[in-house]
Amino acid sequence: MKYINAQKRAYYFIFIAIILSSLSFVTRNILVSKFNSLDLMLIKIDFIKNYGAAFSLFHTHTSFLILISIVILAITLFYIFKNIKYFTNSDLFFSAMLSSGIICNLIERIVDGFVTDYIRLTFIAFPIFNLSDVYISIGAFVLICNILFNNEQSKV
Repeated sequence: MKYINAQKRAYYFIFIAIILSSLSFVTRNILVSKFNSLDLMLIKIDFIKNYGAAFSLFHTHTSFLILISIVILAITLFYIFKNIKYFTNSDLFFSAMLSSGIICNLIERIVDGFVTDYIRLTFIAFPIFNLSDVYISIGAFVLICNILFNNEQSKV
């Protein structure tokens, strides 16, 4: 019975990851192609090519960033699928969010050689970022909080 439950959870995880990844790619393509330099008061849509990681770290080491992303993604997916029967639906959602962010940035880096950043906050001096970066940040933050502050396992 646990196998079926784990299998349903795996399908839920994969479905959410596909939806979020698709949303990220569609958003990027629409915003960059049709709304570049759009000012929405709190945010501005600006297109830049980011050859590095966060804050343009390792900007001349694309192959290294691809390798690191693959390793992190593999470890993340291994952990998720090994422990999926213990995950709550919330954990699955935020794990899918984290994974899809890593996957989207990885695909962009492999296909284009860079990651497209396009969201600039106008109310604070903050680096430009993309929707996949938001997925990674929120997914990692919530999962870390769950690990640190919630010791209960799913009973579903």
